Amino acid sequence: MVDGRMQLMAHPTTLSLSLSSHFCAVASSGGAPRHRPLPSALPNSLLNPHLHHLWQYSGCSLSFRRPATRATTSHSASRDGAHSPVRASKSGYSTRRVLPIRALLALSAAAAVVFLRKRRSLQTPKVRGSVAVSQGEGMEKMTRIDAHLHVWASPEEAKMFPFFPGQEPTLPGSANFLLKNMAEAGVDGAVIVQPINHKFDHSYVSSVLKMYPEKFVGMCLADPTEGGGGVKELERLIVKENFSGVRFNPYLWPSGQKMTNEVGKAMFAKAGELRVPVGFMCFKGLMLHVDEIEELCREFPRTTVLMDHLGFCKPPLTEEEAEAWNRLLNLSKYSQVYVKLSAFFRVSREPFPYNDTWPLLKQLLESYGAERLMWGR
Repeated sequence: MVDGRMQLMAHPTTLSLSLSSHFCAVASSGGAPRHRPLPSALPNSLLNPHLHHLWQYSGCSLSFRRPATRATTSHSASRDGAHSPVRASKSGYSTRRVLPIRALLALSAAAAVVFLRKRRSLQTPKVRGSVAVSQGEGMEKMTRIDAHLHVWASPEEAKMFPFFPGQEPTLPGSANFLLKNMAEAGVDGAVIVQPINHKFDHSYVSSVLKMYPEKFVGMCLADPTEGGGGVKELERLIVKENFSGVRFNPYLWPSGQKMTNEVGKAMFAKAGELRVPVGFMCFKGLMLHVDEIEELCREFPRTTVLMDHLGFCKPPLTEEEAEAWNRLLNLSKYSQVYVKLSAFFRVSREPFPYNDTWPLLKQLLESYGAERLMWGR
């Protein structure tokens, strides 16, 4: 991080991520950090041949602690968008070029920011030689990370990891089920967000993170309830249970209270202190919460913010929807804010492949830049 904000070294069309056992993917001394790379022998199949929605990762490092010196990456691209290998960056990292995605946005840009934590490493495998294009034009074998998904216990596992009353799932979502789907889709790793099905009981997700540390990192769920875990539980989950971020669900706050109340600000500040991001779930619309989010950003500029699911902004058809969308775009003025391109079924008015959202993605790209957009299912 530089000045308390994420430092990324990436060409707009590519992004990889890595960590070291000391929070930092870029060693302060200038040496290469120790890494535990993800397995790379996964199939190249995509979730859907008509929508290449697994973003490409390579040639970038991500830090959650301020390195002593800012690393840079040298790159160049031909006019047709094809890329060739380039020399190593000043930080000692080698970088390479890949062909851009030619689907979804129809733009030569793909980006994701994944927050990962101390004591674990996650890095794209080194690939030498020429680019090997696989399924789909412009696609190649590389590490693919899903920035947003959920898991919950299977019926058998629920005996040990019970669901919150009234939140029993109707669909399968166990870790084994997820791993099978990831293998079929060619996804190498993912960010698991604590599901409402288990509410504040993080034991199931925690067990999955410990069982598959090379595959997953997790986001816990903030507990702002009266007499709840608050800051103390948040710190325990990050420090002891190896969660890598926290989600703020405003509908879990006591009735009539805002995320800017005492416990909300304390948890938001603690996240910045621990150098983990805060994700916001504005399920009933951004306009209900955007003022609170801006207040937190202004007061705590060193806390990274993730806007889940395009801020739950629908393609604007009314003045109110247009105002919400403009507020999301305006949040880009806070350099700590990132946006997740995810859960399109929640914001689109059209069936897959959600054509009405494509212009929105282009606007987000123009406002935030590729380095501040994350792809998630």
